[in-house]
Amino acid sequence: MDELLLSKLGETLDREMPLTRAMEVKTVSWECERLAMQMPLEPNRNHQYSAFAGSLNALCTVVGWGTVFLLLGGRRLEGNIVIRRGTIRYLRPVRTPEIIATSAALDAEELAFFFELLQGKGKSKLNVAVDISDEQGPYVSFTGSYVVHS
Repeated sequence: MDELLLSKLGETLDREMPLTRAMEVKTVSWECERLAMQMPLEPNRNHQYSAFAGSLNALCTVVGWGTVFLLLGGRRLEGNIVIRRGTIRYLRPVRTPEIIATSAALDAEELAFFFELLQGKGKSKLNVAVDISDEQGPYVSFTGSYVVHS
């Protein structure tokens, strides 16, 4: 099931968000309701040979969006997902050849409330935290607020 959902996410991004194709964004995994996606540094670098801030922001935004997409798909629900607000902190330059962004674990009560509102009112919102890290700690910390209308 997870592989089918990941494949559907990849197809949706290619079709609906062509920027992800140009950035060469790929899904890595969907485990315990946490999404990991990656992009290569080279097409996303700046003049200092580190990752371009806009590419990092876009990657984190897409990981958050993809997390909501997969949460809905896992429950056989559909909806129009949009980002309402995003906050990002750039903590260190990213120079790794492959950049991986991962969504954080979601609070079970918050997730249950999200689905309760969505099914009851036809709309809901969910905050998703995403980071890009290595063994030394975070490079980037992002939080996005996503709204879903069914």
